[in-house]
Amino acid sequence: MFESIAKYLVLFLLVSVVTACSKKSDNKEQATDAMFSGLSRNSLSQQTPANSDAVNISSEAFANVVPGYNITFPLDHDSHPEFAVEWWYITANLTDALGNPYALQWTLFRFASDTQSTPWANAQQYMGHVGLRDGKQAWFEERFARGGVGNAGISTTPFNVFIDDWQWLAQSTEMFPSTLEFTIDKQIKVNLNFTADKPFVKHGEQGFSRKLRNSEQASYYYSQPHIQVSGELELPIGIVKVTGNAWYDHEWTTQYLSPLAQGWDWFSIHLDDGAKLMLFNMRHQQYQDFWSGTLITKNGETIHLSESDIQGEVIQRDKVAGRLLPLHWSIKLVQHQIDIQIAPMQINQWNPGIFSYYEGGTVISGSHSGVGFIELTGY
Repeated sequence: MFESIAKYLVLFLLVSVVTACSKKSDNKEQATDAMFSGLSRNSLSQQTPANSDAVNISSEAFANVVPGYNITFPLDHDSHPEFAVEWWYITANLTDALGNPYALQWTLFRFASDTQSTPWANAQQYMGHVGLRDGKQAWFEERFARGGVGNAGISTTPFNVFIDDWQWLAQSTEMFPSTLEFTIDKQIKVNLNFTADKPFVKHGEQGFSRKLRNSEQASYYYSQPHIQVSGELELPIGIVKVTGNAWYDHEWTTQYLSPLAQGWDWFSIHLDDGAKLMLFNMRHQQYQDFWSGTLITKNGETIHLSESDIQGEVIQRDKVAGRLLPLHWSIKLVQHQIDIQIAPMQINQWNPGIFSYYEGGTVISGSHSGVGFIELTGY
């Protein structure tokens, strides 16, 4: 589920290795033109400064994603430090008592270098992103931290994912029920309660998620798309009580993308009939776009969607943060009688961090109605 985080990983590591405490970005636009466009060990090594010995990237230092691994709960809610990249990702579509929409994002990314950990340079590094949209405004904040000093990480007894005071905390080793708390630049305070009463969903081949037409680039990937949310948002206009649905992604890998990958388009969708839908489109410099996804029917059946099952088409592009972005889509799953259009909840939903990308709420219409999220990288 996720700027090019990887292409600029070396820069991040060089900064964070010498930083003893977490650090907020200044929220000024420091955009890159290739978000998430090089999440492979080869491309990372190409980004290493020639005169720097601070980071030594080598794929041999990390585990690889292979078919057949049995993702197990709650064990695999934990961190997987033997892999190079990992994230815990929450998106939520909320409404207040008047029906006004809000779109919320909370993410913790973990990166690993293959240098040996010392008291001053832990091999595990973290980046946190939070965002909130209210249909008109967009708030965002980015934080960094190094591992090993207690201000960012993951624990399982109880389940807890945190960076500074941004915290997702459960009551036990199980992920739900749990609470999510964070602030954005002291303007916004979020306090939400999560519950879920349906199973986790493993994407691809029982959690082995291919990113191209072969298995050389892949991740372990599962979701909880059935999260019910209640709580409150403290906004500049006052406290607003909200309810809605959330989607949780957990993904980890070492060889995520080909060096020639251009980025991806990712969608999570809550249909009003109770069905859920995850789709992603990988864009490549040499090959045709690669679509994959998962349909969770209203009866709870999980159906893997291959390229031949998905017809995705851009309807309209809009200019955001100096980029022309595909924000309006047509998605057809003919075999499943789904023919929907995806539109943004609001146009400006750009995350303007050091690692910048588009992440925001969507509105679904057509054969089915609903809400969801879109993530666009590499533009």
